[in-house]
Amino acid sequence: MPLPVSVAMSSTLIANELLAFIQHAIDTMDEVSILQICKTNFKEEEISSGKRLLYMSLDKLDQMPSRRRDGTEKSVQDIITLLKVTDPDDVPTFVAKDLHKLPPVTFDHVDVTRLLKDIIFLKTSLSEVQSKLEVSEKTIRELRAEVVLLRNTMSVSRSPDEASKVNTRRGAQNRTVCSFASADFDASAVVGECNAPIAKEVSASTPRRVYADAAARTPSCVTLPRAPAPAPARVPARAAPAPCPAPLPAAPSVLLPRRDEDGFELVQRKKRRPKPTKNRCGKAPTKPEQLVRAAQPNTPVYISRLHYSVKRESIVEYVRQKLKYTLRVQELESYRNVNFKAFVVRVPNCFLHLVLNEDFWPQNVVFRRFRGQVPPERTKT
Repeated sequence: MPLPVSVAMSSTLIANELLAFIQHAIDTMDEVSILQICKTNFKEEEISSGKRLLYMSLDKLDQMPSRRRDGTEKSVQDIITLLKVTDPDDVPTFVAKDLHKLPPVTFDHVDVTRLLKDIIFLKTSLSEVQSKLEVSEKTIRELRAEVVLLRNTMSVSRSPDEASKVNTRRGAQNRTVCSFASADFDASAVVGECNAPIAKEVSASTPRRVYADAAARTPSCVTLPRAPAPAPARVPARAAPAPCPAPLPAAPSVLLPRRDEDGFELVQRKKRRPKPTKNRCGKAPTKPEQLVRAAQPNTPVYISRLHYSVKRESIVEYVRQKLKYTLRVQELESYRNVNFKAFVVRVPNCFLHLVLNEDFWPQNVVFRRFRGQVPPERTKT
């Protein structure tokens, strides 16, 4: 049984040296070089016969433009244009019977100007990539230097004596940590507020309370601006020690960021919220006569080269006899006057392998998957 047209055309071999050369060189060479080689190595009769052979093999002889005078160059241009706009599967494979007729591609047939333009474009692109790489490397070096500087500033601003006096269990180290730029200024201000006269007026048995009160009066330099410290209350030397104020409740761990020894904060990614609505699929068995059942996914199949007397009902009946199933068939309207009809058949995916089989359709009927969007059906009134 002969193959369909769409399959047979791509596997058909036709001997023609001109078409074989153009079909092979159209993907690698420019049109100017192809025109120059064909005009130099082939005669006008060979070009005209090759052009007519190409249009006849594609069944487009009525569309072939006529070139009366010196149409060698224009005929080659028509061949190149037709090969570019036609699907490669619909074009037969042209071969060379006499290999000595194939023209050699030498340096004289190459467009040197285009090659120079391509080389200049490649050099420009390479220089842009190199400049971007140098800028990226410079930025990385600057970032590394800033990180090292920040680490050194952090280690200098916090001396070992101050770090040993901070109660890390109650979060006091977060209240006194400032920005790197104002670390020296804030430390000197805190030392100025906790001066020596306060220690002279308090008994020697309460040094920790004095330090706690001074630390509590010191505002946090992370979130609030500095305010003048209130005047210290004068306590007699022989008076009984004041009761210890109630400890402030510790802030939640979410508000106080946890930092390591270098001052970096650990950030955790938030968990994705589950979708409130999620599609679920039913599993109940269905019967052919059941009122509620799922729709079957289908694929549009394009069939063409049918006789002009074939109707849509004939296609439906033909498919029903083959598959024992009734399909939706839509007739396509052509923008040109043709002597055949074309249809679109919506085939369920379970029957797709049968419909796309070569033995399913009659001889010389062209079929394939439909490309693009199916046009809407028009109601005739």
